[in-house]
Amino acid sequence: MEKRVGESFPGDQLVRILEPILPDVTGLHWDLVRQGPANRVFKVSNGKQAWAVKLLGPDTFSAVDYANVYCLQQQLCEQGVAPSLSGFDKDARVWVETWVETPEQDIIETSLLATALWRVHQCDVNAPTLALVPVWQHYLEQLPSRQARPFVAQRDRLTQLLATHSRYDDYCFCHNDLSFAHLVGMQRDKVIDWEYAAIGNRYFDLAACVVINELDSAQISALCDAYAGVSGFEPAKVRQQTDIFLPIVQFTNDLWTAALP
Repeated sequence: MEKRVGESFPGDQLVRILEPILPDVTGLHWDLVRQGPANRVFKVSNGKQAWAVKLLGPDTFSAVDYANVYCLQQQLCEQGVAPSLSGFDKDARVWVETWVETPEQDIIETSLLATALWRVHQCDVNAPTLALVPVWQHYLEQLPSRQARPFVAQRDRLTQLLATHSRYDDYCFCHNDLSFAHLVGMQRDKVIDWEYAAIGNRYFDLAACVVINELDSAQISALCDAYAGVSGFEPAKVRQQTDIFLPIVQFTNDLWTAALP
């Protein structure tokens, strides 16, 4: 398992945190499976069971309310969309859920992404509403003023675009971060990483899926056609609206990247 320099892992403090959540913590095997800009995710197992343990970064950057995300995922688990949860320590920022075995696959299947998006969009859950402009402002405040200026001009232009294309009928529950790696299970019928999930515009969610998975033009067409197929919407409308939201998603992603500590 990969460790940070000078780190004894898992340390005594982490063991104490996990003792009420996992059995025989000191005898578990730890494998680092993902390390992002803010979080680290481990597969933790005892030979019979396995869990995903996520060590969350500081809450000053993303402003994600993980207590609310935990409640949200409990609802999604009941609807068969997300893995079951084992525990969450808010103060220590340690998240534990069931590990879902998933076959390795290099090729992105846009049909699976489209089906997952539609399943998510059909979920009936209590969730916050995505307010993009305040989210942008939060990230802008993380930047020095000189670095923020170019983003401010883009924000003002995209705020108008967002207002023009925000229709009530397009609002639903969205994942907002659906990479192909977030589809897990032998059939890839479970979804993980719900930090940015909220009530929002379905075409922002589709555009986010495009940007996150770095889809090319043919894959974008395939994704939109597949989504139209499962949803019953007109394919031309799906593609048109997704294209409209692409610069909004790209701006959000660029701003998020620039604001990383």
